[in-house]
Amino acid sequence: MIVDTFVGRNFARLCVSRALIVCHGFPYESGSVVEKGYGEIAELFSEVEPTLIFDFSGCGKSRGYFSVRNWVEDLERISREFERVSILGYSMGALVALKTAPLLRNLEKLILVAPPLPKIFESSRLKEMHAHALKIMRIGEFEEFSREILELRNEDLLKPLRNLKAEKLVVHGTRDEVVPYECGRKIFEAMGEPKSFLRVLDGDHFLRRNEKVMRKILAWFKGEIKGEIEITI
Repeated sequence: MIVDTFVGRNFARLCVSRALIVCHGFPYESGSVVEKGYGEIAELFSEVEPTLIFDFSGCGKSRGYFSVRNWVEDLERISREFERVSILGYSMGALVALKTAPLLRNLEKLILVAPPLPKIFESSRLKEMHAHALKIMRIGEFEEFSREILELRNEDLLKPLRNLKAEKLVVHGTRDEVVPYECGRKIFEAMGEPKSFLRVLDGDHFLRRNEKVMRKILAWFKGEIKGEIEITI
């Protein structure tokens, strides 16, 4: 990726050949990823890898409208700007990362934190998500939103993971009240090697806010730990 900018009065061009791309989840509040604290994650991981955070379509400062299809296009488009990429996805962002990963030939590492499976999105839950989303992001009519999410339930999202060569880490809290812990386990079990699993005892859905968890993910990213790992918070 090439980024042209100014540093004070000086024009500068930044060339980055590889990066970690961070994918936010389905928004709970308005604002950009920077306002929501993702900048702190970027600073942490930038110790070992240039890190990019961004707003998906329909969110924050980005243009367009929410749809899973648009989010997959967003992630694929940004990923192709680099020679090599790693992806760190949270919740809905993890689902999008899971769906996008098999499309990328330049993927090195994939980290899925509290990844959902489409089966958990029942009609009543979709109505609540859509009603809330109307207040904080750009999103289409409920029928369109519901149809797209339900179509995911008919896709075999797990089969492509068997042949995904990238290093993979799944992270899930045992007390996740939004996405059941069993979702993370099922995704992990469907993956081929190399893969690791971080089980967070008493961990809730918002693991990105826990420094201990994030430091452990960073340790895996640096190659210091692997396999099945368990921590308590």
